Amino acid sequence: MTRREVQFGLGDLGTKLAALVAEDSGSDAEAPPARGPGAMVYVHVGQLFVAPESRVVSTILGSCVAVCVWDVASGVGGLNHFLLPQCVENGISSPRFGNVAIHQLLDGIKRLGSQVSRLQAKIFGGASVIDAFAASRSSLGMQNVDLARRTLGQLGIPIVAEDVGGSQGRKLVFRTDDGSAWVRKI
Repeated sequence: MTRREVQFGLGDLGTKLAALVAEDSGSDAEAPPARGPGAMVYVHVGQLFVAPESRVVSTILGSCVAVCVWDVASGVGGLNHFLLPQCVENGISSPRFGNVAIHQLLDGIKRLGSQVSRLQAKIFGGASVIDAFAASRSSLGMQNVDLARRTLGQLGIPIVAEDVGGSQGRKLVFRTDDGSAWVRKI
């Protein structure tokens, strides 16, 4: 696999991400999920995306976490991208916070006709990208991961896969209809 230098803040980031996803990796096992109908959607921190049909969604994660959820029967799915685990009591309710983002994601999926009993989840991110905090179990990234695990567990949604922790960021590409995901460390 070849690596390309990525320059953030220069040019059209969406075009650059699409080029990275289209890059030939030389192995089908390492290739991102094939594109479904419509253009790829990029989810920024503090955003979420839900679709009633097959869509390819991408995001870049460091200490942030993405929770990917889909309904195996209806093909409805989506993901969020949150920065911090908990919104404070008097704070603004924003999907930048995991406790808000996960519930907003599930509300969106339920509005499209899904049932919680049919949902499955995958969790990605939670890296400790600052060396000084790499050995800490209480790093911000792991706090985000712990919140996601705990919340999904309380709701009875099984986590079927995860790629979390470590010291490197991740590029994630996720298909909303079948839950297939591709992750590359960056």
